[in-house]
Amino acid sequence: MPRFLDAIRPAVRAVIYRQGKLLVQVKRKPGTGVWLTLPGGKQEPGETLQDAVARECLEEVGAAVAVGRLLHVAEIFKPKQEGLSHRVEMLFACEVAPDYVACMGPQPDPSQIDVTWASPLEEAARFRPAFAPHLADPDAPLYLGVFDG
Repeated sequence: MPRFLDAIRPAVRAVIYRQGKLLVQVKRKPGTGVWLTLPGGKQEPGETLQDAVARECLEEVGAAVAVGRLLHVAEIFKPKQEGLSHRVEMLFACEVAPDYVACMGPQPDPSQIDVTWASPLEEAARFRPAFAPHLADPDAPLYLGVFDG
């Protein structure tokens, strides 16, 4: 069995749809190529899940969001140099203002290079973690299972 790091990290993601497309961060790291991910990140101590997703959206995609209902929960196992990290991610339905234009927020992730709208079906292979097919499925379960990070 692989060695897991001690702490399980709670994290949040925003699921923001417009005309059948999701608002996503475009990320790139040397040697890993370009991929898409939902806006979000780790929950800070004393912060509610809803406050965390609102903060992350403001930082990463420059959007004040209306946080809606919890859509899904997923677990992420991500290889790190010292072992596997274990995240539990809560995916919330969120809305942006109708006039919002996709843009980088004031505090983007270090690997973030852009923000765009992407089809979860047509661009499913580019999503990391591989949530996209579940997000496009209205009958997807609350618990999505375990994904590679």
